[in-house]
Amino acid sequence: MPQQIVNQLETALGETITLLSGFDEKDLNTVPFEGSWTAAQVGRHLFKSQDGIDTLLAAATPAADRAPDARAEEFKKIFLDFSTKMKSPDFILPENKEFDKERLIQSLTDTKEKMVEAVQENDLTGIALLPDAHPLKGSTKLEIVYFVTYHTMRHNHQIKKIREVV
Repeated sequence: MPQQIVNQLETALGETITLLSGFDEKDLNTVPFEGSWTAAQVGRHLFKSQDGIDTLLAAATPAADRAPDARAEEFKKIFLDFSTKMKSPDFILPENKEFDKERLIQSLTDTKEKMVEAVQENDLTGIALLPDAHPLKGSTKLEIVYFVTYHTMRHNHQIKKIREVV
C-alpha cells in the first residue's frame, strides 16, 4: 500500500483536530454566514463519515478485479476542487445543535486512532462491503482511504474559511 496516502490520511485527520482545537466553544458553534455549517457541525459531519471505517477496513472482502486505487484520482479531483459546492448524503448530515468541544474532539481523536491502525494492519485491496444504496458501493478499501483523506482535506479547507469569519 502506498505509504504516501497513509501519511496524508494521518495528516488530514490530525489537522481537523488541530483546527477545531483552535476555536473557543462559542466560535466553534457560531454560524459564519447564512447557509453554512458551524465549524463544530463540519467536525461532526467528518466524524459521522469516518465512524466505523476501521471495522469496514478490517472486514473480509471479495477480491477486486481491477487496480485497488483505480478511483483515487477521481476522488482527488472531485474533493480538492474547492470551487464546487457539494451536498452531503442525509445519513452523515450533522445535527443542528451546539456541540461540546471536548467531546467532539475526543470522538474525532478516537476515530483517527482506530482508522489509522486499521489502515496499517489490513489488506486494503478488496472491495469494501457497503450497502447497495451507499455512494461508495463498489469501491475498494484502499479507495475508501483515499476518499476519507480527500474528503477530510476538503472540510479542513472549509474549517479554515469558517475560522477567518468567526
